[in-house]
Amino acid sequence: MPDWAELGELYLDVYREPPYGEGEAEAAQFRETVARHALLPGFALTTVRSGPRLAGFAYGVGREPGWWHPRATAAAPPWLRGEPVFYVYELAVRAARRGHGHGRDLLDRLLAARPEPYAVLAASPAAPAHAMYRRWGWRPVGSLTPGRSELLVLPLHRDRTAAASSLPRA
Repeated sequence: MPDWAELGELYLDVYREPPYGEGEAEAAQFRETVARHALLPGFALTTVRSGPRLAGFAYGVGREPGWWHPRATAAAPPWLRGEPVFYVYELAVRAARRGHGHGRDLLDRLLAARPEPYAVLAASPAAPAHAMYRRWGWRPVGSLTPGRSELLVLPLHRDRTAAASSLPRA
């Protein structure tokens, strides 16, 4: 089992930055949530270290056909509704380790062997990570809070970039 305290410490380090501004209460909630998610079938976690210190992590959970984010402002697009998805809950890399390919590596390893046809995540358009996801082929399919969090999807097969560019609009 992962060290939930270590994950929580890194979470707090990353998410106290703007635009998130989270604190210890949110980090404690994260530790509880990730520990609960770890008990679900389809849970996956990847990590990267810089020496002995955790430098980044990514995790998600495979979700059954028809699952859609419970806080989404609208239903999933019709072409996605009957499909299982892998929901990426977090990708976090310490500021000092960004720009070294760790985020891409974490996400690639997390998604590499997933059986689901699509991955979905939520990202704030105000966060630098949002532009990074878009460069990597993730496409908008909805929102959690209009203007605050956008739901993005990525096809999970060999030619992700071509498939992402041909995705129907939400």
